[in-house]
Amino acid sequence: YVAGLNVAQAQAKVKRTIGAHYQDSKIKLTIGQTRAITVSVMGEVKTPGTYSISAFATVFNALYLAGGVNKIGTLREVKVSRNGRIITTVDIYDYIINGRLTGNVMLQDNDVILVGPYCSLVKAEGHVKRPMYYEMKKNESLQSLLNYCGGFTGYAYKKKVRIERISDDGLTVHNVDEFDFSSFHVADGDVMVVDSVIERYKNTVKIRGAVFREGQYRLDNKV
Repeated sequence: YVAGLNVAQAQAKVKRTIGAHYQDSKIKLTIGQTRAITVSVMGEVKTPGTYSISAFATVFNALYLAGGVNKIGTLREVKVSRNGRIITTVDIYDYIINGRLTGNVMLQDNDVILVGPYCSLVKAEGHVKRPMYYEMKKNESLQSLLNYCGGFTGYAYKKKVRIERISDDGLTVHNVDEFDFSSFHVADGDVMVVDSVIERYKNTVKIRGAVFREGQYRLDNKV
């Protein structure tokens, strides 16, 4: 039986099993026709339903067939249920940001993919490389959000970040120092604003008039 093995694993198993009886022969397996399996994609996807797909399909393939997640669907905790229990949870950000396919398992017949609503949505504005909305897991830090944004742009003020937060009493503002980025936890509805540096020169003098080279020059005690 070679069910659940890839071609290389199946070939190695066949060689171990019958190769000893045919020592002068070369054994090579190829796939003539793949079988189809049936999986269900449920929850917050654009087209939930049951799909017939290749037996080599993964979670990503099934999500693609279902049109991807809808406006409130999570990208951080896509669950795969098999025989009534959760066998894996896929964090699509881990693939988008880090290129890792953690949890993107090969599907089996009658698997169910469950996409729930997102837990927390945070907006990043200002001088970051990818300003937009990001889905955050519970207790993820401001530093994680900055990593998802691709970090600061060259014109960003990096020593302090402003968080605008919705509370029961209205809107509040939190100014987070750079040393607290890893300990400050973002919440649903937060807006992170990264301001620019002040357009002011600290060590410059302008020279104009009857000189050979007008312009700005460095002015301090250093040579």
